[in-house]
Amino acid sequence: MAIGAKEYIETVTYLSKMYDFFNEKLFGGALIKPVITIIPDEKNKAYGWITRDKLWKENENDEGMYEINLSAQFLNRPISEIASTLIHEMCHQFAKVNDFKDTARSGSFHNKLFRQIAEDHGLNVELNGGRGWAVTTLKESTKRLLDGFIEQNPKTPVYRVMPIKPNGYTYSLCGSIHEEDGAMLGRAPQPTYELALEDALKYALENLV
Repeated sequence: MAIGAKEYIETVTYLSKMYDFFNEKLFGGALIKPVITIIPDEKNKAYGWITRDKLWKENENDEGMYEINLSAQFLNRPISEIASTLIHEMCHQFAKVNDFKDTARSGSFHNKLFRQIAEDHGLNVELNGGRGWAVTTLKESTKRLLDGFIEQNPKTPVYRVMPIKPNGYTYSLCGSIHEEDGAMLGRAPQPTYELALEDALKYALENLV
């Protein structure tokens, strides 16, 4: 197994358990589990995303699975914010499987339907200028659910250190423009996640779906 694959797999496993937990608690188990990945988003600086199509398949006849990615460099946030991002993407998945049009502008603008879906599934939602109803946080009831999950699963994810940006700002597609905490930044070492990706994603597809 490649160097770093163990840590990658442990983090994917943790997030996969969190997905299962909130799928049961907030969505009544209605969502079909996607492939969970953690890949850096160096271009758009999104906290996370769900693929437009079902890109993961076991064979040509397989209907396929969506992919939900939580960006590696943003796993250093508080666990409540990571959970909010995951549920945010689960709301997009809910919209997809029910043929609801919850976004526009290639997915960057979140409309009022997304707001309703998110509020119905454990999130507070706020406007974010040109991105619409894109800013989500956990409702108090969801925070209590998360506390229960953490009690059963105390290990937290590892994360990828993000290089310093000259202007100190990064941008999130599914979130708001935010200023980086300088204490969390540093010159990124050669990431182990890329070295582990092939092993880890193969493991995720075979064991976590």
